[in-house]
Amino acid sequence: MKYKRLLALCLSVTAQAQANEIDTLINTSQSIRNTFKYGIQAIAGSESYAWQGLIAPDGTVDQGLLDKAKQDAYNAAVLAVQNASYSYDPNAQQYFEDQASTAMDVVSETIDAYVDAAEVLIQVATINEMAQDAAEAQDDRQAMALQEYIGANDVTLEDQEVEQYNDALVAVHEATQVAAAYMAVANDETLLEQADDMAYDLRVTYQEAASVFFDVATQSVWISFDGGTTIQGISLADYYVSVEDVLVEGESQPFFYTSPEGGCWFAADPEACYENGD
Repeated sequence: MKYKRLLALCLSVTAQAQANEIDTLINTSQSIRNTFKYGIQAIAGSESYAWQGLIAPDGTVDQGLLDKAKQDAYNAAVLAVQNASYSYDPNAQQYFEDQASTAMDVVSETIDAYVDAAEVLIQVATINEMAQDAAEAQDDRQAMALQEYIGANDVTLEDQEVEQYNDALVAVHEATQVAAAYMAVANDETLLEQADDMAYDLRVTYQEAASVFFDVATQSVWISFDGGTTIQGISLADYYVSVEDVLVEGESQPFFYTSPEGGCWFAADPEACYENGD
């Protein structure tokens, strides 16, 4: 805590010193501008009266003459600003946190769309369970029940339904890639520092970012601050996991184990099944 207070104090003192340097330059340069203004105004008036045959008195331009004191004060102020250290925070962290949050909202939307598209496959899973029961039964009653279910429900797969399902699945995959990319940057201090440095070199902040996107081909997040002319990239090659990793991770997630393929959907008591990890 003491260190933080000391750091805050040092930053405050530095900021005040920089402000004083700028203020001094403003004051000394303004003083010269005032002198400059007087000289211009004196010339304009003298020239105008000259055309009229009227003479400006001696000493008219005296207040427009630069003196050594003003010269030295201004030059010293310029040198002080030139030698000072200035900095600012491009604020990459807040930007990528916001991008990650927005991208995760898109993930949620695409998952909702996937769930809707998957209704037809839930029917397929139901048919499969009933068919297995019929195959294991001692008589045809389960087969008859299956036959009745097929007759009462639309269980065949249409081309449009297959296309919608496939598109929805791909959309979730692509949305999670984008969200993961922004989340990776937002949670990695080294990447954030790199992002800040890129913006700092261009003298911009992330509030001025025109566009951002994740490119799978280059495995990088690309940011433009001017609409596309200048694009800066952040590589995320080290953040890729394997397909096997994804499937192992997915097996322990509620979205999977509460699904028709998680093992409990068709149980007599799904809730008890979830609790017991069956």
